[in-house]
Amino acid sequence: MAFWVRLSLMVTVALPKFRGVSRTLARRYTPREVMEFSINPHNGIGSIKLGMPRTEVREILGGSFDSSRNSLDYYFNGNLQVEFENDLVSFIGVALDESYVVTYLGVNVFDVEASKLFALISANEPLEHTFERSEYVFPEQIITLYDADEQYDYLGNHQRSIWGQIGLGSKTYLNAVSGV
Repeated sequence: MAFWVRLSLMVTVALPKFRGVSRTLARRYTPREVMEFSINPHNGIGSIKLGMPRTEVREILGGSFDSSRNSLDYYFNGNLQVEFENDLVSFIGVALDESYVVTYLGVNVFDVEASKLFALISANEPLEHTFERSEYVFPEQIITLYDADEQYDYLGNHQRSIWGQIGLGSKTYLNAVSGV
């Protein structure tokens, strides 16, 4: 039964692409818009900015709020996490979610081989960096990469090594993770 329901939904979602479909029907079955979050070092990811007050983040992403634990808020089924220091954003971490696309210099970070994304980010750092699959912090841009593995390649049928999480931190965050 569930298979046929899903198949029926896929067909009705595709209908607005054909001529002659009424505007009412097209509005009713048009898939929701996917947000784009662009990673901007030292600034933020999308509309979430480093240094932004927690209350403002909750206003912007409130409809996608999942839970909170101490200094962390989770959104989009836990796939976007925001860490706060003194109730100001100090780190933004994102994993793949169907509600949004995350880009770095126009490249979808969850639809590119991990080593290629590493090279792209590394090209914007003053020093050379060596690829590491487990986790990495680019200190100039304060971009973090976590766990490159095929299990995260949801868009390419688990054929490529994709980063599990991409993050952006503040200087305070960098000092904390660097042990300074």
